[in-house]
Amino acid sequence: MSATTRTIPSAPTSTAWRIRGLIVAGFTALSSLFSLLHYTPLQFVSVNLVQALVLVALGALAALGCALRKPVLLLAAGAILIVVGLVRLVTYGATIGIISGSVNAAALMVGLGTAFIAIWITSRPVREES
Repeated sequence: MSATTRTIPSAPTSTAWRIRGLIVAGFTALSSLFSLLHYTPLQFVSVNLVQALVLVALGALAALGCALRKPVLLLAAGAILIVVGLVRLVTYGATIGIISGSVNAAALMVGLGTAFIAIWITSRPVREES
């Protein structure tokens, strides 16, 4: 008796996860623009230069993963965003944090990283053993 593996047809198509990933990658890169705003009512998130560069670089990495059909790059971008955000939250009480800046930007990074990992999880076909 051999076990066969088949893909459940409800799994998202390659195009669906790529579009979702590109949308989140765009939001990730665009959120770095908060560093350019100096008008308080529009500055929802206080982002410094280091955080802006991290957001742009990891947004570009995720977009590259979508363009090359390599969802593992979404996982990498998401994991790095989560780690960077959590390091900032943990070092908040220190005089000089490893990654300086506001904690609301760190929360944004953790949220965007979680979105990348969720897209990575849904990009993988669900397998059913019979």
